[in-house]
Amino acid sequence: MVDFALDDSFTAPLPPELREVEPFCLRARSRLFPGPLDPAQDWEQFGCHKIAGFPPEPEFLAKASPAAVLVPVVRREHGLSIVLTERAAHLSTHAGQVAFPGGRVEPGENAAQAALREAQEEIGLAPSHVEPLGYLPPYFSGTGYRVQPLVAVLGPGTEFTANANEVARLFEVPLAHALDTRRYRRGEIFWRGQERSFFILDYPDAYIWGVTAGIMRSFADRF
Repeated sequence: MVDFALDDSFTAPLPPELREVEPFCLRARSRLFPGPLDPAQDWEQFGCHKIAGFPPEPEFLAKASPAAVLVPVVRREHGLSIVLTERAAHLSTHAGQVAFPGGRVEPGENAAQAALREAQEEIGLAPSHVEPLGYLPPYFSGTGYRVQPLVAVLGPGTEFTANANEVARLFEVPLAHALDTRRYRRGEIFWRGQERSFFILDYPDAYIWGVTAGIMRSFADRF
């Protein structure tokens, strides 16, 4: 079961690109990168250090481990939604946090392969139901990962099965909510010796922050 909540984002009719698959795909393809960016060219531009307002730390970023996430967009009666997970409480890292399906890029994989593999493992999403549209800028996380987001639209009738070992629940955020930059605010955390800023996306029954909110805000800015 996928949780879902509506809010006052839906008091007015949605534009076609937030309601229907084809207009969304057309706009997304025109806004997204067709392939992952070269790691040597992107580290100064994207990531948590940019949000925090700090200069990049070349040694830290050079050691970043490659990771990939899937940003799955699905058609619902109200319009389009983004599918998210809440990580299981017993996990040793990021327990209980909201995340996209994804994880480390294994040797021999590219970003798309890793994102699709992890989505299948975590939420039972068959790769045959996924239509990749393009890539968002990579996100350098404060925990040492270079996260490559792949935006994709899911086919009609797509079903999910959460892996209880990794996922506590699945839920959806309306695309209109996620792409509205007015919904984001900033929080502060003391990390690696400095006070750092991060994005928070306010949403009922979910605390969406950090890497996940940063990626969603990047999507909102680009779309």
